[in-house]
Amino acid sequence: MVGVDLAVNDVPIVGEPIAFGVGFIVLLFVCFSAVLRKYFVTLAHEGGHVLVAAVTLRPKITMELKDNGNGETGWARSAWFPNVLNWIVGYATPPLLGLAAAALIAIGNPWAVLLGAVVLSFALIPFSIKGLAFLVPTLVVLGVGYVLVSGSAELQAGVAVGIAWLLLIGGAADNLKFRGGKADAGYLARATIIFPTFVWELLWAFVSIVTLIVGGQLLLRPGYAIG
Repeated sequence: MVGVDLAVNDVPIVGEPIAFGVGFIVLLFVCFSAVLRKYFVTLAHEGGHVLVAAVTLRPKITMELKDNGNGETGWARSAWFPNVLNWIVGYATPPLLGLAAAALIAIGNPWAVLLGAVVLSFALIPFSIKGLAFLVPTLVVLGVGYVLVSGSAELQAGVAVGIAWLLLIGGAADNLKFRGGKADAGYLARATIIFPTFVWELLWAFVSIVTLIVGGQLLLRPGYAIG
C-alpha cells in the first residue's frame, strides 16, 4: 500500500480524474481493439450462462472461448424455463456486472470489485474447455489477484474502475449491434415463438443503454444515487 493507512477504499474515485481518465482509455480500447476486448466481455457473457446453468443444476456444463472473441457455453438441455432464462442472461450479464461494479465503487468499495473479478473468474476455470477458455480467466485471476495483493491503492482503484468501464462500454458495444447474428436471440425466438429475434436484441440493447447511463453517473457524478 502507498501512504500510511491508505487502502484502495480510501482513494477518491467518483468524479475524480481516475474515473474520467480510465473511462476514456477503456473507450479507446473498446473502439480500436475489437477482438482483444471481446475476450473479457465474452468471459462475463459466458460466465452468466455458466452461473445460471449451475444454479438450475444443469449437468455437463462447459465453456469455450474462440480465437475471434466469441464464446459458447454448453449444458444439458431439459426444462423450458431454465433454458430460456439462461439464453436471456448471457448478453445482459456484462452490463449488469458493470453496473454492480460501478455501484460498489460509488459507495466507496472498489476492493470488492477486484475480489469479485478474481472469485468469479476462478469459478469459471473448472468449466473451461480448450486453451483460451482456460487462459483468459486464469490471466484475470493472476493479473487482478496480483493487483489485489501487491498493487498500490491507486493502481487497485484504477483497475477496479477499468473493470467497471470495460463491462459497461464493452457490453454496450456488443449489444447495440443489430445484425440478427446473436445465437441466443435465435434460440429465444424459437423457444418463445411469439417474440422474434429482434425483440430480444432490443431488450439487451435497452439494458446496456440504461446500465451505461446509470453506471456512468455513478462513476462520474459525486453523490449520485440510483433512484
